[in-house]
Amino acid sequence: MRGEGRGEGKAAHPPSPRPSPASGRGGKAHIPCQLCGLPAPDPPIQDAGHAFCCYGCREVYRAFGEDVFAEAKVSSRNTANSAHKVPEPQGSEAFLWIDGMHCASCEFLIEKLALKHPGVLAAASNYATATARIVYDPAIVTEAELPALVSRAGYRAQLRNEPVPEYDDRQDLLRLLAGATLASSVMMLTLLFIYPIHGGFLTVEDYGALRWLAFTLTPGALCLLSSILVFYVGWPILRGAWTGIRAGLLNMDALLALSILSAWGYSVVQLFHDPIDLYFEVAGTLVAVITLGRFLERGIRARATQSLNTIMRAWSPQACVLRDGQYLMCELAELLPGDRVFVRQGEAIPVDGGIVAGEGAVDESLLTGEPFPVSRGIGAKVLGGSVLLEGNLEIETGPHIESRMANLARILWSTQSAGSGLQGRIDRLARAFVPVVLVLACLVGLGFHIGGAPLEKALLASLATLIVSCPCTFGLAIPLTTAAAINAALQRGIVITAADLFEKSPDVDVIALDKTGTLSTGEMAVVEVVGPPDIAARAAAVERHSPHPVARAIAQLDASRSATEVDIHPGRGASAVVGGKRVAVGSRALFATLGWTIPDTLAQEMEQRRHGESVVSFVGWDGRAEGAIVTRDRSRPEWEQVTERLRRHCRVVLLTGAEHPNGYQAHVDEVHAGVPPEAKAAVIRRLKAKGRVAMIGDGSNDAPALAEADLGIAFGAPTALAAEAADIVIPGKRLDRVIDAFDLIAITRRRIRQNLGWALAYNVVAIPLAMAGVLNPLAAAMAMSASSILVVINAARPMLGAEELAEG
Repeated sequence: MRGEGRGEGKAAHPPSPRPSPASGRGGKAHIPCQLCGLPAPDPPIQDAGHAFCCYGCREVYRAFGEDVFAEAKVSSRNTANSAHKVPEPQGSEAFLWIDGMHCASCEFLIEKLALKHPGVLAAASNYATATARIVYDPAIVTEAELPALVSRAGYRAQLRNEPVPEYDDRQDLLRLLAGATLASSVMMLTLLFIYPIHGGFLTVEDYGALRWLAFTLTPGALCLLSSILVFYVGWPILRGAWTGIRAGLLNMDALLALSILSAWGYSVVQLFHDPIDLYFEVAGTLVAVITLGRFLERGIRARATQSLNTIMRAWSPQACVLRDGQYLMCELAELLPGDRVFVRQGEAIPVDGGIVAGEGAVDESLLTGEPFPVSRGIGAKVLGGSVLLEGNLEIETGPHIESRMANLARILWSTQSAGSGLQGRIDRLARAFVPVVLVLACLVGLGFHIGGAPLEKALLASLATLIVSCPCTFGLAIPLTTAAAINAALQRGIVITAADLFEKSPDVDVIALDKTGTLSTGEMAVVEVVGPPDIAARAAAVERHSPHPVARAIAQLDASRSATEVDIHPGRGASAVVGGKRVAVGSRALFATLGWTIPDTLAQEMEQRRHGESVVSFVGWDGRAEGAIVTRDRSRPEWEQVTERLRRHCRVVLLTGAEHPNGYQAHVDEVHAGVPPEAKAAVIRRLKAKGRVAMIGDGSNDAPALAEADLGIAFGAPTALAAEAADIVIPGKRLDRVIDAFDLIAITRRRIRQNLGWALAYNVVAIPLAMAGVLNPLAAAMAMSASSILVVINAARPMLGAEELAEG
């Protein structure tokens, strides 16, 4: 609880002593806390022979016993190496948009193309979101050169900060319409003249005068139409196959192209030998249905990347910089070390830095989790992402330009550009499956021929096996579902920061909740007014001119009076002339600055009436305090409903640094109060002994606990440290988005299981049927295409009403 930020906050009971590490300077060294390592007071707080820095650490020990000490020793190592952070080569980082990715195998191909060049240390790409992340050595290759490294073999790349063109599907739509029209024509002609003879319903002689049309003109028309289908509509498939072959990779496009060209080539040869034994419709159907499936895929991917781009633009603030004696607006990327950045009242501080001019009240709640603003003056450090509520500041940037927004953007791009662990394993399986399928198809054909089947039937069995065994469903099952989930999450204000989130266990046994900034809003409300009848009106008239959270709460008390000659004292309060008298509203520090007195009886009365995290603002005129107004942090209106819903499925634990979280205990199963940030991670580790733990916190002070938890959710703001540690970031004020996040995770996991289950069932059933000669090439093509489209449609289904933008 901070008193220096505006009014005075003090618990009814003395707060836990929390000396700074330097507090022992010049005297006896302090004993370190047995739990978190911070210096303990002198004398220390003790229990069973152990020294603690605060009552919160002592209570953690009492709750969990001696084992908590051993676990606390590995806290820093575990926090720095959370489950979804993987060591990688050191270097600069760049993110690219990639156009021209045709299948999941393109990820491997793009990474291979990038790593061929000197200076590229690591590369990762994601087919579903069409993004890539490259780690490079700037001494060898520049960021501007990176797009050219992968803009080969049909791929086109551009840096993330370049404007991304709107998704233009006209060319895709033209191919789709042409494919549907031509494939329908090919199928109609085949049904009229070829299938009746294959099925034994008619003979050639039955066509009579139509024999020339049926068996001379129609085969030529089928050849022409299917050739257009294969080489125009199917050109992206052929190009993808050729790209992979040039890079030494047999991708899924290669398997599709081989199937299509085999059916088309077999039919062209038969055109001159037996114009009835044609399978042009197989090649045409394959091309048309694959084109349809990929059109649907591209739509999902485009929506996902457009949502990502929108979020990135929204989180890229500008800065007002002093250069050559003039203030200029520039992007954060253009800032240099030592730049002077001017921040006006009400603006967000764009970057970390030190104050070189001005004084103001700064709201750091997004970064520290504390709800009350603090006063900052010359020489003080400020954090990028905090908000200047009062005053004007001039900030000098440090040697490294850092920003909360930029950090979150990097995390989000890293998530979008990475494939999850399970998807990586499936992609490797799919790549290995392609040559296996080729060998299998050859063995099937050879087996049929050795078994006495005609060459024609052996070739058709081999072709059917080749077609039906294409691992497209495995390649689509996870990335499309994940892309749709990320898109749905972004539209509802939920940011997924862990690529492997949907692979983790769906069951959570314990949910740990931070209080300040999570269950509470950090916004103040008046709970008590002490003094003469007109004290509220006088105070409201003064505070109406201040943007401070405490002032806003007091200003709502009364609107009957007005004030003049307003004098704002950033971080301490305000004074103004009301009804001919100078009225002051603020902390003890303000009254001391003005030289006004606070009667002992009033001071003692406020000491007795303070509760938990209350803030007292004294109100006075004629040189003395006449009364006081008590404000408190208000709870979020939906917090009780959210905690009750969570308790239906798991145990809910309140984990807070507040000494007395009054009013919250009855709605949770367990309370750990007065716990400092350094000890929260130890509590999470002990809770994990009871099962899988999710932690929901709001700021950097919760980062160790978020990283320690099985599932970390940073709520309230996209803070740098919290977002780095968390799996999910939920900016904004709506706590019910936490429920949406859990529902989204469950839905996505269920769809991934459905898609993988269908892909497995399809292959288990279809491949043996094709190998046995039961499926002809057309049936194999229809089965393969139907399975892929089913996966695409299942992935594209709305999640949580994702078609509507989130409110608020």
